[in-house]
Amino acid sequence: MELERWRQVPTYSNPMELAEEWEDYGIGDPFVLRYNGMYYLYCSTQDDQIGVKAWSSADLVNWKPEGLVTEELITKGAYAPEVVYWNGYFYMYTSPGGGGHYVLRSQSPTGPFTVQTDNLGMSIDGSVFIDDDGKWYFTHASGRGILANEMSDPYTFGPDKLIPEAYLQHWTEGSSIWKREGKYLITYTGNHVFSTGYRIQYSISDQGPLGPYRTLENNPFVISTDYKFNGLGHSSTVLGPDLDSYYLVYHNLEGASTSGPPVRKLNIDRLQFNGDRMSLLGPTFAMARPVAKMPDFSAKEVVPGSTVGWKQEQLRDKTIVVSDSTTEQAFTAEYNFHALSTDESSTHIGVVFAYENERNFMFTDVDSQSHELIVQLVNEGKIVLVGKAQIPKETDLTKLHTIRVISVNGKIRVYWDNMHKLEVDRQIAGGKMGYIYASASKSAPAMLFTGYSNDAGGSSDYETVKPVPGSIEAVHYLKDKNRGYSDSLANEHRGIAADDGSMAAVLPKTGDWLQYPIQVKQAGNYGIDLDMLPSDAETTIEIAAGAEKQRFIVPKRNKADQAWERTRIGSMALKEGYANLKIKVVQGSLSFKTMTFYPGDEAFSPIDNVPKGMVGMWIPVDGGYETRSHEYIKTFAGSEDWTDYRMDAEFHFPTMPTSDAGLLIRSVHESYYPHQVQDAFTGYYASVNQDGLTLKKVNYGKQEILKTVPLTIQKDTNYQINVQVTGNRIRVYWNGSKDPVLDYQDPRAYTHGKIGLLSNHSDIIFHKVSVSK
Repeated sequence: MELERWRQVPTYSNPMELAEEWEDYGIGDPFVLRYNGMYYLYCSTQDDQIGVKAWSSADLVNWKPEGLVTEELITKGAYAPEVVYWNGYFYMYTSPGGGGHYVLRSQSPTGPFTVQTDNLGMSIDGSVFIDDDGKWYFTHASGRGILANEMSDPYTFGPDKLIPEAYLQHWTEGSSIWKREGKYLITYTGNHVFSTGYRIQYSISDQGPLGPYRTLENNPFVISTDYKFNGLGHSSTVLGPDLDSYYLVYHNLEGASTSGPPVRKLNIDRLQFNGDRMSLLGPTFAMARPVAKMPDFSAKEVVPGSTVGWKQEQLRDKTIVVSDSTTEQAFTAEYNFHALSTDESSTHIGVVFAYENERNFMFTDVDSQSHELIVQLVNEGKIVLVGKAQIPKETDLTKLHTIRVISVNGKIRVYWDNMHKLEVDRQIAGGKMGYIYASASKSAPAMLFTGYSNDAGGSSDYETVKPVPGSIEAVHYLKDKNRGYSDSLANEHRGIAADDGSMAAVLPKTGDWLQYPIQVKQAGNYGIDLDMLPSDAETTIEIAAGAEKQRFIVPKRNKADQAWERTRIGSMALKEGYANLKIKVVQGSLSFKTMTFYPGDEAFSPIDNVPKGMVGMWIPVDGGYETRSHEYIKTFAGSEDWTDYRMDAEFHFPTMPTSDAGLLIRSVHESYYPHQVQDAFTGYYASVNQDGLTLKKVNYGKQEILKTVPLTIQKDTNYQINVQVTGNRIRVYWNGSKDPVLDYQDPRAYTHGKIGLLSNHSDIIFHKVSVSK
């Protein structure tokens, strides 16, 4: 029945096609603003056109054209417009034609926006972040990393400050800062919009919007170089309709327009979170994904006495308007409102939650004079102060404001205009939601979008259908006992600390299991990687999805150092569509962070001689291929599905090498474009130079040296190199040696990918290249 429910949910598919997109240009650099329960999309303007287009939506899927929201002359070719709401005004930041920034302002998200400043300079892709203390920050692009500016008001910017960790080793753009669960996240894009390897990376900070940041291992976390779907980038992040989830909005590259600029399309995929780690349920392409979940209860406007599902009560000199519907114990509630008048010396507007009756409830009250946000408990008619915080002094209560209340894990969090203002330790039961205000009619507020969801703190991630191919967080199993986890387990094992700020799940004994909802894009064989702790005993697990079921043996490892290990456990056939995926311990125990599925058909065919897909000038020479030192050159062949194989090559250097050249192993996501990092791929590189042999791990410009072996290298001398990859083990043999000269076990292995050749400005001739099982 549950799977049938998913099959009845409406779907959408990336990339999305919207009415009234810019002709021969599409939607590039998308930004989505959430305001009063609605979403507003803005995008870059075609280079020779004036104005900024916008669309509106209630669900992130069905978009209504709003036309041009500004027709100011300076908006010709307006790049990457972003809009922020603050105290009654909408501020737009854009860089027309990339020639500096302007600020425009409106009283409506659909305009008209009018110019408020002269050209403020600064490079492209400006983005604004407002911290919990009300301080503003601006970020924009550079070739050294993302630059940030502290702002004293919406129009005034301090000097550039480099965020060095937000850097893609080349031109880095499309930045966006936001805050979740007390942590600052910054997303950024690079290197060039016309590169198939245009990608999105993220970093996280515990200290502030200016960092320092750290970049987690699962980066870049959005990339696809497939010829049908590539160039993914310039994202924005927005709260989902259910008030708990988050979605990433980004574009893909379709090609060049007739006049030269890029043609791009809109994509939206759901984010998921596990402690410090953020990942995308995607990127999905041509896959009918379920639409975003809406709130469990909501109203676009609450009018006492006429809005269905709401009732009005009198409490002495106060009016209380409450919902008929009741939240569960964990919930997220949102209230959008404004005062109709502030003629009194002090105007009080409160929002109600955990309402049992007129003698037992909680409310958050805001005072227009003291600018205090006060949380109070009414217990058997007695009012008890729970906590209070300041809101900005310039707050005008006649303008729309938002209060969000989150009840989760024995804590109550209160947000004012998306700024986290209060957190108190208090376990509360569920209850009704609503408003409280003085009974005098002129004090009644306008009560606009109001609603709640019975999810909080990211709990909606558990029930969300995970796409395959893709990665599943171990702790994101279904919520209920005997549905999401076995009877022998307790729900607390969502919180076993891992090594990267994330959480891991533990199946301690035989018969324990966890279950996840999945959606398989197409039937086929899928490779499976587990990120797990090693065990000193052999473990047998069973993975089942629908009628498909398969057992896997996880060999014992030396677990003295307790290092987490990512390894391929095998592959299994999966059918297209929705299924519940169950992982069960048959023998032993299992502690794991993630389970990743990827196409694993392994249509392996041996390759003899140099692969034909090339970048740069490879010169045919006597059955082999030669390259010159004036070029950086690489080539790839085979399939990203390939896992374990042996690669053999013979080569010589016509001149003494001054740089390196060698073999690429298990390479994925390779791309080609002049204006990006040279090493635009992810994989292993067995490189040879005048000093010997080095095994490197490469991730789009970042190189990690795993092991080095000194060798004597001479010019005009033939050498043989053989690389064998099996599981997490990489062995390199030299000149027919019986034993490997380099033997390395990578606990964080790249588990699959193509073969390739690389010459980093070396004179080298490869005579023979082959690959075999």
